[in-house]
Amino acid sequence: MPVLIIVNTLIFCALAVLHIHWAFGGKHFSRGVFPTKPGRPSVFKPNPLLTLLVAIGLIFFALITVGSTGIFDHVINRKYVGAATYIIAAIFFLRAMGDFKFVGFTKKIKGTDFADRDTKIYAPVSLIISLISFA
Repeated sequence: MPVLIIVNTLIFCALAVLHIHWAFGGKHFSRGVFPTKPGRPSVFKPNPLLTLLVAIGLIFFALITVGSTGIFDHVINRKYVGAATYIIAAIFFLRAMGDFKFVGFTKKIKGTDFADRDTKIYAPVSLIISLISFA
């Protein structure tokens, strides 16, 4: 079980660092991160503040994940950490399944950079996070 906690924590931390990079104007790994319609620009383009808020949320998810080891038992009851972990699992399961249009395994719009990356990377990673969190 500790290995799974480490895996999810590292994923959350890596994603947080990437979002911080983007929030401050970085461009690395930014191609194909937003849903698009074929031949059209991105459907969604968040501002730096929103991107930074996502990074903070990911760091919070990492802390919750680490909290399942009992390291924060003196601060918060582990049943709340467990409940939060199930919420994280549900969030990422829903992300993996998608919105039936742009994202997830159920997406209908295909053939874009985002759709390809979503099928190969984003949706599977979301499912892995979800399954590890449920475990």
